[in-house]
Amino acid sequence: MKTIIFGILLFLSSCDFLTTRNAEEPDIGRSSFVVATTPEQLFINLTDSFREKIERNYESCFVDSSFLNKGFTFYASSEATSKFSVLSNWSIDEEKDYFRNLLAIIPQEKTLVVNLFDESSSQQGDSAIYIFNYTILLPNISNQVDLEYRGSSEFKINLDANNQWVITEWTDIGIDEYPSWSVLKGNFY
Repeated sequence: MKTIIFGILLFLSSCDFLTTRNAEEPDIGRSSFVVATTPEQLFINLTDSFREKIERNYESCFVDSSFLNKGFTFYASSEATSKFSVLSNWSIDEEKDYFRNLLAIIPQEKTLVVNLFDESSSQQGDSAIYIFNYTILLPNISNQVDLEYRGSSEFKINLDANNQWVITEWTDIGIDEYPSWSVLKGNFY
């Protein structure tokens, strides 16, 4: 009997069974996403979702009808609409698919850059309109895909039930000598 008790005590003391281990650091990941409690944060999240290539962060920038009684509407640039018929009835599902397809073709080590600049805005309570000029730079991934996109976009945004700013309407306007964001969407849908 003494041998069994001694064996159990020896076993318990040798494997640190009764001691606690140090806590592990949480897996923070590489996301800089912050809940968009301001319109400015919404557009930071939008551009960061491209740079960081995180699909769920991109999707969080858009209206979710569970939290706001509105849908998402996209109005493509005129040159893109004539080239890509799918842009005529673009919904949030197509928006998510295009972004997912874009990320799938960009190698992890390559950079995808979206710059929004020359901002003008108008806010009234829980809605606002933001207009930006933009440039989008893709890495060289194919001879069949443009590397630079430019234009202007008007975003109508609203505050949802979570007190988060989200995009509810997006109008894209191309610049003659460059393909627009709408063309990028059409290319990757």
